[in-house]
Amino acid sequence: MDDNSFGARLAAARRAAGYNQTEVAKYITEAGFPVRTQAVSKWERGTTLPSARQLVELCRLYHIRDVVAAFAPAEERRAVRTLPLYRLAVSAGTGELLDGTDYDTVEVGDEVSPNVDFGVRIAGDSMEPRFVHGQIVWVHRQETLRSGEIGVFLYNGAGYCKRFERVPGRVELVSLNPRYAPIRVAEGDELRVFGRVVG
Repeated sequence: MDDNSFGARLAAARRAAGYNQTEVAKYITEAGFPVRTQAVSKWERGTTLPSARQLVELCRLYHIRDVVAAFAPAEERRAVRTLPLYRLAVSAGTGELLDGTDYDTVEVGDEVSPNVDFGVRIAGDSMEPRFVHGQIVWVHRQETLRSGEIGVFLYNGAGYCKRFERVPGRVELVSLNPRYAPIRVAEGDELRVFGRVVG
């Protein structure tokens, strides 16, 4: 197996974190995504691939913060610029969510759109299936959105990633997960647009 393949890198990350395949399967299963030890073995041999949610859990278990640097082929890992990645996850922030200096600087390649100004992490499952807990979303900084666009907002002191919708007489912040009711923005509420999600 090519030592630079996704499966080989996945196996190396597991060994570096000090886990065996059985322990990994148990962790992923307990996280809510049932998997057997044989599946972990197949991922590492390159026979099959983990789902996006399983990969998020693997990265959490292995303490991997930069998926591209960890798993992408060498030609895709070349950093072309740096971007701020804010530490406060959207959906649980404060008024200083994206205004302060509480961010890490990350290097990104051309897999991230040149229109991106910063990144934030998703918290919770309200934007599934498109965005999952722990995923980084990349944002173009702008102060207005068109109806139907997904953005990052400050609403009454908390940070959110939602779809912006104009309906007769009001604005709503809509989750992609149908289990969550829209947030109806009332007159007098504080709503600020930080930007549009572009990836």
